[in-house]
Amino acid sequence: MSTDLPDTISGTELHGSTYVVRVAVHRASLEPPAITEIRDIAPAPIIESTFSHVAQISSVPPLALREIIENLVHADFRDALVTVLDAGRTVRVSDRGPGVPDPRRAMEPGYTTADERIRQIVRGAGSGLALASGLVAAEGGLLELEDNLGGGTVVTITVDAPPAPDDAGVSGQPNDVQRSLLALLLEMAPAHPETMARELGLPLGVVGRELVLLEHRGLVARFADGGRVLTERGAAIVATLF
Repeated sequence: MSTDLPDTISGTELHGSTYVVRVAVHRASLEPPAITEIRDIAPAPIIESTFSHVAQISSVPPLALREIIENLVHADFRDALVTVLDAGRTVRVSDRGPGVPDPRRAMEPGYTTADERIRQIVRGAGSGLALASGLVAAEGGLLELEDNLGGGTVVTITVDAPPAPDDAGVSGQPNDVQRSLLALLLEMAPAHPETMARELGLPLGVVGRELVLLEHRGLVARFADGGRVLTERGAAIVATLF
């Protein structure tokens, strides 16, 4: 459920079971931001809803955007805030979680604080920030990791222009999960990630991440409400796979 307010995203855990993420979009320097409040009782759906919302208004590489939004799970979404600036060229994700003890290592593949609970929601393999940083750098942009005021973490991604429409490291044949998603979309599009995860018996986080990769390759398109459909290229690929 979303409620329109000003332009930034922040998340807070309420009553021990409900998570809140506020998305704030700054459209003019002398105007207050437009804020959308996103709520859910589970981490995976709120990650998916937040990503789907921000991806529509940002030119940050989609997979990098997904990675830094998923990173909010480490802070249990406490005071999580996503701010969209510069006509979508800058996205800042902040929280009031435990912070990052060693920012330098956090940017290197293999270092992670993810426990078993977190790994059930996101990949948690210690590659998120490193992957996001590499994707942003490939577009001539910058990813910065800083301490938040009063505790927590701030991740800021800035790009100069929209990502180039190429495969950007995700080329090659679709993997097994992607093949299943493409086949499912051929049968029941438009479909939302929650529906596809349920149909395939897969975690929502896995489905959401693979859909991002398929979108980045131009095989899947996303509607504003989060529904997905095959593109012409995607339909042609499906015809060769089965």
